[in-house]
Amino acid sequence: MAGKPALQQHSADFQKLYQRYFNKLVNGLRRSYGAGPPDPEDVAQAAFEKLGRRETLTDISDPENYIWVAARNIILLEKRRQAVRNANASEIEMRFFGEQGDTFEPERILIAKDQLSLVMETLSRMPERRRQIFMLARVHGLTPAEAGQRCGVSRTAAVRHIAKATSAIAAALSPAEAAE
Repeated sequence: MAGKPALQQHSADFQKLYQRYFNKLVNGLRRSYGAGPPDPEDVAQAAFEKLGRRETLTDISDPENYIWVAARNIILLEKRRQAVRNANASEIEMRFFGEQGDTFEPERILIAKDQLSLVMETLSRMPERRRQIFMLARVHGLTPAEAGQRCGVSRTAAVRHIAKATSAIAAALSPAEAAE
């Protein structure tokens, strides 16, 4: 069987790369991007995992550069996702919990629970694809293009789904806010 020796060679080549570059990559990531999040060791593992999924390493002219670029892309994606999460967290905090120092009065907690129920109910009534794209973009921090790609639609269609989902949620919350 010709595939087995090739697989063994791939595994041996991968092990050599891992042993040679892993610590160097972790230290370089730590110098360039800090201690995290994301954790430089986790990023290095993910970069090597990406490399390991390839069928062959012979088509990569500079494996070290490949790993660095993969790691950098993983960090940038995670930082973008974290920025979206932080932006959404502060928006949610303001909407449901008000200014810092506000008290958690029973009425305010009940209103926040009702609003959250409305959001969840509105999401559950959406078409599956729209809900998925919205959650990928607004909760998980993917770009519209990435969310669309995962769901099999174009970036433009994903943007449209996100806008429609956002409008539906805003419309659902409008009567609740008027009642306050």
